[in-house]
Amino acid sequence: MAPFPESESMTIKRLEVAIRKKDMHLLKDGAYKLHEKFHTGHKFEFLSQLEQILQYIKSSEIPEEITDILCPTIEEILNAQGAKNEVQPQIVVKDENIKLQGAAYDEYMAQQEAQKEPEEFKDLTDASDFVHFETPQPVKNIQNKAEDILFFYDDNSTDIDYTQIKNYRNKLNNLFSSQDHQNDYNLLQEIAVLNNIVDTKIFDIDKILSMLKTSKNNISFVTTSQSQEITKILTEKEINFEIPFVKKIDKADDENQNVFDFIPMLGLSNIFVCSNCNSRNLKTDFSTKTLSVQCPNCDSASFPDIYAINSYNPDCNPLFWQRAFKAFVKSGIWIIVNPPLDENKEIIFDFIKTAAECSKLKRIYLFSKENDKREFYTSMFLKYFPDAQILSSFTNIDQLCQEFIRIQIAKNITNEKY
Repeated sequence: MAPFPESESMTIKRLEVAIRKKDMHLLKDGAYKLHEKFHTGHKFEFLSQLEQILQYIKSSEIPEEITDILCPTIEEILNAQGAKNEVQPQIVVKDENIKLQGAAYDEYMAQQEAQKEPEEFKDLTDASDFVHFETPQPVKNIQNKAEDILFFYDDNSTDIDYTQIKNYRNKLNNLFSSQDHQNDYNLLQEIAVLNNIVDTKIFDIDKILSMLKTSKNNISFVTTSQSQEITKILTEKEINFEIPFVKKIDKADDENQNVFDFIPMLGLSNIFVCSNCNSRNLKTDFSTKTLSVQCPNCDSASFPDIYAINSYNPDCNPLFWQRAFKAFVKSGIWIIVNPPLDENKEIIFDFIKTAAECSKLKRIYLFSKENDKREFYTSMFLKYFPDAQILSSFTNIDQLCQEFIRIQIAKNITNEKY
């Protein structure tokens, strides 16, 4: 074991080598090294290199398991140490005869004492790489970026019997593990019944989605509805959206249009999961109701991917819940429509409450036609966010949209003045 921890320049060089070689294993290792170093309290100096790495990662096809740890880590580093738009000179060390001073000298000597440069890093430098100082562009002030927006919607339906969905899910899981598929037809009959229950009509949220479509903010749309009507609205409004591990688009093709992160926490009746390879795909042909589709990856049968939540031992896709929680916590503005407050969805209330405990919000728009729900959630949000704007006195969605637009316009005018 080396007598000194890995230096900052070595950690960054690891990332640069991984990017140059397109080595995702090395890149993932470098991401964790950087994450660990940041949480030891290390004061980073090479901020411009980190900024360049961040921009490359965001514009390239990198696995989400890597970007999910690397991008937030770099952004936290830049936010913590680059908020004043000050960047230390870049230092590239190759000739040990050149004298260094201060922290650069200490770092270089620690690196030399700790270990020789690993073989995997040698192709980064050549004979022309000596110590030199550059004057990089200032790091962007992360504090001034547009606030991320979280839009949460629950369909407020009380007709859904989650016991039926749980029974369906149990049979579906059994089907996945069984070679005998003689009961497929019975399963299709259950799907037909469930589709009629969960495909509820969606009212008014099309107005919110249209409003957010033109926003320059990053938008996360989280829902507990299982109705395919939601994706129908998104498609009709020509809103580009991604669903984790289900639907992905090339953002480079839509530079002038915002892309929503759409997270259906309980699945959707038109997301189909393959009984063989477990891959998921979204059906966006709404002309007919479909009970089963053929998997585009392996040609096996796929069935609706929906989950039951009427207990504290719910069925769920953990990836959806993790992404939903991340969307809540990272967003500075919440738009909450029809938050649940009934026994069948108690775990969703607990999810929102836990997200609130971990968040730092500036503004919340809350809409519910039920006074008890509106008063309960308003009181809860006031407890967790005493300094935030909590706007809840809306009688309809139109009023919510008008207030949102009014505040955004006022904010933009203020920013232009300064």
